[in-house]
Amino acid sequence: MKHFPITCKVLAVVMACASAVIADNPLATPDQKELDALAIELNQNYDFVVLKAEAKVAYQTAHGLPISDEAASRLDAAIDELAFSALQKAINTDPYYPKAYWVDAGPRSWFGLDVPGGRYSYDNPDCIYRTIPIDDSLSYVIQGYRHTPGPTDVTFSLISDPNSQNTVAHLSGSDLVIEDDGSYTITINSSSADGAKNHIQSTSSGTQLFVRNNLGDWQTEKPDNISVVLVDDASGQDPISEAKIISTARWNLQESIVDYGVGALGIKTTINKLNTLNAPTQSSTLGTLTSQASSFGHFKLGDQEALVATITQGDADYFVFPWTDPWMITTEPGNSQVSLNNIQASVNDNGTYTFVVSLEDPGVYNWINTTGLTEGTAMVRWQGLSDDATSSSNPPAIVAQVAQLSELKSILPSETRFVTTEERSQQLSDRRSGYNQRTAT
Repeated sequence: MKHFPITCKVLAVVMACASAVIADNPLATPDQKELDALAIELNQNYDFVVLKAEAKVAYQTAHGLPISDEAASRLDAAIDELAFSALQKAINTDPYYPKAYWVDAGPRSWFGLDVPGGRYSYDNPDCIYRTIPIDDSLSYVIQGYRHTPGPTDVTFSLISDPNSQNTVAHLSGSDLVIEDDGSYTITINSSSADGAKNHIQSTSSGTQLFVRNNLGDWQTEKPDNISVVLVDDASGQDPISEAKIISTARWNLQESIVDYGVGALGIKTTINKLNTLNAPTQSSTLGTLTSQASSFGHFKLGDQEALVATITQGDADYFVFPWTDPWMITTEPGNSQVSLNNIQASVNDNGTYTFVVSLEDPGVYNWINTTGLTEGTAMVRWQGLSDDATSSSNPPAIVAQVAQLSELKSILPSETRFVTTEERSQQLSDRRSGYNQRTAT
């Protein structure tokens, strides 16, 4: 199907988008409110009991025996979030009525709504994930606005499946052309780019645009304002029905059992030796990017033990070290320091970053808090890489060891930054206020 270039008709569409792109909170949009309300309603009406039970068994199998009381106590909540995420993915799948929808986030209260958590498979506390449905027979205009400062890392990935998230094509932040006033326009259709800026060529396998905005400094950085308009005529097309949404949600949950239970938790994570992090690798499946390298691990720490991990950033523009529970879900990311990125963390003299993961606060600035959990998982990410960055002359890297808290001063670099009680309190207060900006209305 031949699509037209940027003409007067398209410009009119863009202007219609642009009139509403600049707001105090880029996430608090009418479309977000509408979709959150629908997801809550459907979540109350459909319980997915059988599929949740199947998911629970798959996660338990991937974890392996024995399963501690601590881990078992968190499993039902993780499966509930998995099911809600399946609904969220399903309600925004109509390519004739596309919307930008923030997903894969923790529970929140806004717009008078109590939105359940919809986290799954290593949610990143830095990242604002948004989805837009796409069909290659149609043409779309994405209108964005970049605040100052904007996100540390941005990608627009056309994916073939909302669960496995296989990348079909992507536009990286470094290739995105932004106008002097902060605005940008992305076109998506099946036509070749032919040198056009900010164009993503859709294919028959691409079903969704998956947008990542990674915030480095939570206090100052804002996610982009993003809206979408279908350029083609949608008259005569009925919106997807509730029955179709529920059918899609069931399929999403079925796929998630395999992709996240068997794949992410089993094959990617628990296959590794306990209390280790594997060498960074790149992949275009299971929620990763071709421009991202990842390292996985699962852990069991005693009260007086710590995991000491040193990260080499390599050629990455951004990296994050997050701690998740045994089922790959962050715990209180806005109130506890369960993650740090290269903007937030203190750097060593040689350019590396050393983190201490422990139950007890060791007084180290780069402390990752397990929030009282003795067991957990991690997916460390490096982004903004070339497709073969792990074989470059400056690859990302990570080394880790378990040590006693009493041994830390002999293990950590001499320049390691320590904090007082008051400084820790301020660090957490800044984190909390930055995180809360996301749900301001």
